[in-house]
Formats: sequence, C-alpha cells, structure tokens
Amino acid sequence: MKKSVYSALTAALVVGASGGAQAAEGGMPQLNFHDFAPQLVWLLIAFVVLYLIMSRLAVPAIADTLEKRQAKIQGDLDAAEKASEDTRAAVDAYQKRLANAREEARGLTRARSEADASSATAELTKLGEKLTAQVDAAEQRISGQRAKVMEGLEDMAHDVAADVYAKLAGSAADKGALGAKVAAAAKGSV
Repeated sequence: MKKSVYSALTAALVVGASGGAQAAEGGMPQLNFHDFAPQLVWLLIAFVVLYLIMSRLAVPAIADTLEKRQAKIQGDLDAAEKASEDTRAAVDAYQKRLANAREEARGLTRARSEADASSATAELTKLGEKLTAQVDAAEQRISGQRAKVMEGLEDMAHDVAADVYAKLAGSAADKGALGAKVAAAAKGSV
C-alpha cells in the first residue's frame, strides 16, 4: 500500500514539473516573475504532500526505531545493573565465607595449640614424676653405698690403726680400745 502511495505522488510531481518546464521558454523559470504564483502553489502542494508523507510514514517509523533502540539500551542497562548487583552480592558472600574460614582456622589452631599444650603438660608431669622417682632411687643407692663405704672405711681404719700402733708401739693394740677411738674419730669427736 505504501508503494502505491509513493508511486502516485511521484507521478503527480513529475507531471506537474514537466508541464511547468514546457511553458517557460527561455531563461530559468524560477526567475520569471509571471510564473511566481503557480510556482508558489506547487511549492505549497509539494510541501504539504511531503509533510503528510513524512508525518504519516517516515516520522512514525523513525520514532518506532528510536523507541525500540531506547528500549534495548534500557534493557541492556537494567541487565548490566542486575549483573553488577549479582556480582556485588557474590563478592560479599565470598568475603563472608573467607572471613568465616579464617575464623574457623584460627579456632582450629587455637584448639590444637591448647590440646598440644595440655598434652605437653601431661608429658612434662609424667617425666617429672619419673625423674623424681629416679632421683629418689639414686639417692637411696648412694646412701646405701655410702653406708657400705663408711662401714668399709671403719674396718679399714681399724686395720690401719692396728698396723700403725703395732709399728709405732712395737706390740699389738687392744682391739676394744682401738675400736672405740676409731668410732669416735669417725663420728667427728676425737
């Protein structure tokens, strides 16, 4: 339908323009003052026809195209805004999960160090008890050996004292009196 309207309007304009061109016989018809009125009428008719064609066909098509373009742009902007919000939400969720994971790791580390500390304390307590028992046993052995040594020293002191007395006095010493003097010397009271 649009093609038939365009064809009819084009034919009318061509016929009108060719009729005016045959009437003018010399010079430019636009400069012929006698033909100004018909030229103005045809100018007005052409303007009205072009105005009607533009306002009825071209302008609505252009406006429709602009509206579609604006709608597409707005849709793209809305989609970009939604994607941006989704991205922000994902980043916030990631940050929250990261903070939770860090806190959980700190808690696990703290619990592990407390468990290790309590285990080490228990081990140190066991080791301390074991060492105390070993020290006590060693002290008992030492005191037993000291008693044996002291007993052996007393016997040896008796023998040495008897030998010295026999060499100095030339005769054997009284064992009872010699034993009393050695015992008194061993106790520290001479």
